[in-house]
Amino acid sequence: MSDNKVIGLVTQEQKAEDSYKKDLLEIVDHFRSMVENGEITEFVISSLDRDNEVVITTCAKDFYCAVGLYEMGKHALMSQQSYDFE
Repeated sequence: MSDNKVIGLVTQEQKAEDSYKKDLLEIVDHFRSMVENGEITEFVISSLDRDNEVVITTCAKDFYCAVGLYEMGKHALMSQQSYDFE
């Protein structure tokens, strides 16, 4: 039998990305608890996927509120700076 050893190399970029994912999931968990507690009744979530495609999700009780929340999400995306892992 050979005594092969496996060495895992984790780069700083991978550590930063893992930390960022952890932060994202913490925010989602907090948001979920606010919805479950009734603190949030309508919302808009604006995000970017891996291909930098914009995704805006709106949950509203009526059309006008949905449009307003959508526009706020669009504004939030246009005004934010990109997250840089370097």
